[in-house]
Amino acid sequence: MRIGELAKRAGVSVQAVRFYERRRLIRTPRRTPAGYRIYNEKDLETVAVIKKMQRFGFKLAEIRRVLQLWILPSDTGAPSPYDDCSQACLREGLNIGERKLQAMNEQIHSSIQLRDELQGALNQIRARLNAPPPLKAQSERPKTPRSAAIAAS
Repeated sequence: MRIGELAKRAGVSVQAVRFYERRRLIRTPRRTPAGYRIYNEKDLETVAVIKKMQRFGFKLAEIRRVLQLWILPSDTGAPSPYDDCSQACLREGLNIGERKLQAMNEQIHSSIQLRDELQGALNQIRARLNAPPPLKAQSERPKTPRSAAIAAS
């Protein structure tokens, strides 16, 4: 399939596919004699994995590391040290995912604390708006002839 079809089926833009290729997240595709990129179903699966991992909040470097476990060669060009779906490969993938989940849980906890602080501050403001304004003491206001006349009447 050509780049447009891959992008459409994966739910990404053509520019995203080219970006993934430049960042070495997907393999360099073979080309037709006319220069068109040709992708296969495995490339489609890879783009779908990238998209899902981005939704989960993984950074590109983390995505590359996960993809190197199964699909991509390492940054040095060496093939994955793991057999496809070996226990060691799955264990490393699980560790990466668990670290991301832990970071997400910490972020959620922090966000909940911030939300609660903001809710408390807003409750204080609401309470002040519903309460009558504090009366100023008579000694705080300077007496002018006009204010003295109003106070006397």
